[in-house]
Amino acid sequence: MRQARLSIGCLLLTAAVIALPAALPAQAVDQDGRFHLNVVVTDSAGKLVAGLQENDFKLLDDARERAIASFAAHDGVTAKPDPEPKIIIVIDAVNNGFIEMGYLRQGLERFLRENEGRLAQPVLIARLTPSGIQYLSQASRDGNALATIVATVTPSVRPRGLDAMLVSFNGLTAAVKKEIGEPGRKVLVWLGPGWPTPGPPQGTFTAVDERNQRAYADAAMQIAKLLHDARIVLYGGYSGAEFYMRAALKPMKKVSDVDGRVLRLNVIAIKSGGKGELPETNRDSIVTDVLDHFAAEANSFYELSFTPPKAKNPDEFHELRVEVKRPGLTARTAMGYYDQPEFSRPEQAKQAPPPMLEQPAADEPPHPGLVTVAQLSQAIDAAKNKRDGEAAKELEHLQLTERLSSPKLALLSNELPGSKSKTALRAVADASVFLDLPKSEFPDRAVPEVAEQKRMVSLAVEYLAKTVPKLPNFFARRTIESFEAVGMVKSEGTSNDGPLHPSGEATGTILYRNGKEEVKQSGASDKQLGLITKGVFGPVLSTVIVDASHGEMKWSHWEDGPTGPMAVFAYRVNMRQSHYEVSYPAIVNTGLDMTNFKTAYHGEVGVDAATGTILRLALVADLGPGMPMQRADIMVEYGTVDIGGKIYTCPVRSVSISRGKSVSGSGGPGLESLREVTRLNDVGFSDYHVFRSEMRIVP
Repeated sequence: MRQARLSIGCLLLTAAVIALPAALPAQAVDQDGRFHLNVVVTDSAGKLVAGLQENDFKLLDDARERAIASFAAHDGVTAKPDPEPKIIIVIDAVNNGFIEMGYLRQGLERFLRENEGRLAQPVLIARLTPSGIQYLSQASRDGNALATIVATVTPSVRPRGLDAMLVSFNGLTAAVKKEIGEPGRKVLVWLGPGWPTPGPPQGTFTAVDERNQRAYADAAMQIAKLLHDARIVLYGGYSGAEFYMRAALKPMKKVSDVDGRVLRLNVIAIKSGGKGELPETNRDSIVTDVLDHFAAEANSFYELSFTPPKAKNPDEFHELRVEVKRPGLTARTAMGYYDQPEFSRPEQAKQAPPPMLEQPAADEPPHPGLVTVAQLSQAIDAAKNKRDGEAAKELEHLQLTERLSSPKLALLSNELPGSKSKTALRAVADASVFLDLPKSEFPDRAVPEVAEQKRMVSLAVEYLAKTVPKLPNFFARRTIESFEAVGMVKSEGTSNDGPLHPSGEATGTILYRNGKEEVKQSGASDKQLGLITKGVFGPVLSTVIVDASHGEMKWSHWEDGPTGPMAVFAYRVNMRQSHYEVSYPAIVNTGLDMTNFKTAYHGEVGVDAATGTILRLALVADLGPGMPMQRADIMVEYGTVDIGGKIYTCPVRSVSISRGKSVSGSGGPGLESLREVTRLNDVGFSDYHVFRSEMRIVP
């Protein structure tokens, strides 16, 4: 299947900084607010030490001793962890040469066939290729079957110009993210030397160097959180010179402490509590030996937890060290964690704010007032006789708890006094497009029989297969109105968002030719608008329907369509089946403007019950912990248009929403100066015309 490329680019305030989620989650903290550590203890000869008790350990948090809240010892024999640990082995076919790949394959096969192929714990095999992580197996104890798979692995040809750092780091992130939510301890062994990273700035320190430092710091924080949340200890990378490692492993208290070396594989591994000083792969027995040792460490470890102090700022870095009170023994664990203000704050009951709130303090944006569609109608009725600016201010702070339909939006908009209040209403309405309609607007129709549901889905698939590919080459006017809301992350870790304000406009011509979209526009550029959506003319529909056919699709409800009943089906697509891509600013020094990643998603599709014509599509990205953005959602409404004297169904309106964390340009060099940015595009399509080769398009 050809992968449809859907792109939402969230261009954050610092353009080269890797975009982080609006609120990266607390790491490995249970409901009591404890932070959990896995600790491996060895003697002076490097042998694992079991049988220690809680009073043998001393836990230091920023050099201050913390009380151990819970303790468990596992030796893999008499005291086995439950659930059992898992080993994830990644064969790096990007950064290894042909000779090293041969040693790796032979050494890995030998490890898997030990003990007649009966593995001590489940092992999963994956491979890093120029196109990303490829999973070769499920987790299995059948070493012989896994060895047969490994025997087929061949080196990858590295394309000229491939950015090894970008591919490798994104591959590691994807592999770790996949394990979040899976129970138990995991040992991730990356078979390879690692990837090249930039060194410290040379010469005069410039604004570009400072921007790069922020990107490295954000990326290092992101991968550290992901590893801890997934309960993964990383092993990989070759030994580095002592001075090199010492500089890269120092605590990351502020951005000025950072350079590109913090993203090296061996540095990330050591900071996670694993090993990064591995011998170079120059014979297969080395691979077998290190895998045997790592497998033993997977089962023999100690679990400690403690209650972190209350942080003053979000993502406050704390250096960790665990000491063993017996001579000659060394403990190895994660070298630090990112504390959050909410760790030590007890849960408080959340109460919905009243429809209209009191005026907030001058130094913080107003809270939104939650309203139903009926209450919004009342507010508009009260505001329609006021001045345009005054009416706009009253409306912009409202937040709907139900979806305001497009026909209802048009009716209410006509009652408002001017352009400012109409724009404020449109922002409020657009923010609601992924919610359910008011209960009073659902038609009273019986749920169709399963056979009838299948018939409607079949009609929709047939519509996509026969109608969409036959769309003529055409051009149409595209009008974009962009909105933005910025919320400062406060000291207690919460974010108070302001209302959505207009941030730019653009009009232009979109050309659909041979199944592809081309845009020529005037006004703000895509980069200035900050949010870009592609694929609404066909690819988004094909992607969702094909993906959903391999995922989960079920009946949801009836709605009133423009010409009759509209059947609404809910769908859900997991990561493996997804062909939906989100783009965000690439890691610096990669030579690429944007980096793309696939994500799971869910949503609804509205279908004309009689014809199968798709009338509405809502797509909500499932962006989990550690993803670059918190939201990347699309809604498209389709209607009948005349193109060259024939009637077709094409997009008439779309709404796209993104949300992510950005480093404030005025906050100085620290990691604590953060703000959350929500961007929304309201896009209208009109004036459809047949495109012929002799025509000239002007914006």
